Amino acid sequence: MALVGGGGAGNIAGSNPSGTGTSLNYIGDHAYALSGKIAVDNNETTLLQFSTGNQYIVATVTFAYASNSGDDFRYMISVDSQIVDEYHVNGGGNAPDRNSRSILLPPFAVIKMSSQAVGHSTARDQTCMVVGRVYS
Repeated sequence: MALVGGGGAGNIAGSNPSGTGTSLNYIGDHAYALSGKIAVDNNETTLLQFSTGNQYIVATVTFAYASNSGDDFRYMISVDSQIVDEYHVNGGGNAPDRNSRSILLPPFAVIKMSSQAVGHSTARDQTCMVVGRVYS
């Protein structure tokens, strides 16, 4: 049975292991999370937040900004409430190679991916995806 969440419980009827949401999903030795579209303004907005289980994950985090508005955004990755990566995207670039980061997600940690508009308050749709390999 596929595992959902921190790897401790079996898939619960009614859960959404293949859809969007804030949790981390497990399939065998792989893990992923998909935020779906979230409107982000000049307040820091959480796109994904989840806890890791007793294994570490080597992952790629990809932020996407599907707008040609020219607005700037800041992206943050936090581990246990500490920002471990932060960068800006100028003018709405949506090239996955430009907005992707490789990261090791430690075991038993709270991981958060967030975004914030820079220099304006207009909300724009943002997404975040995490794809990784789980190691014990």
